[in-house]
Amino acid sequence: MHTKDILFLGHSLIEFFDWQTRFPGHRVASLGVAGETVEGLLSRLDGIIKEYPYADLVFIMTGTNNVAMEDFDFLDVYREIIEKLSAAYPKAGIYPHSILPIMLEWITGEDIQRANQSIREMTGETRAGFLDIYKLFTDTEGKAVKDYFLEDGVHLSGEGYSVWTGALEKIVNR
Repeated sequence: MHTKDILFLGHSLIEFFDWQTRFPGHRVASLGVAGETVEGLLSRLDGIIKEYPYADLVFIMTGTNNVAMEDFDFLDVYREIIEKLSAAYPKAGIYPHSILPIMLEWITGEDIQRANQSIREMTGETRAGFLDIYKLFTDTEGKAVKDYFLEDGVHLSGEGYSVWTGALEKIVNR
């Protein structure tokens, strides 16, 4: 296994985890910003690309804060993010993630699944590979597995991060 340059882009789910410790044989940049929306990520993307000119893998977790604010009109901006990353890192694997279930009373699982389906379809029009991990965080009834989340119903517990990083290992270790 050769050392890879890996970028993790997104919001608090990226910022609040030590990705380098989880993937110690690689050079990892954890570039999450708590509270960030898809538009926020786009606004700092040029700076990220300038600071990190090389990447083998780019993992994107964004859109949760848009959905939590009932803003579902972010696909064009998300597509622009993927296009910029594809141009900057033509040989990199680029992996937008599904939005995870969130336990907020005004957002339903169906709302998130619709957003994820839109992200999946949009990603299919690019060279990126959609990483659907939503189901890993739900039980047989489609409800969020509470043990995977903190009490706020949005952020992940250690167990939740173990589930997520387990899914990423297959890609990182290729």
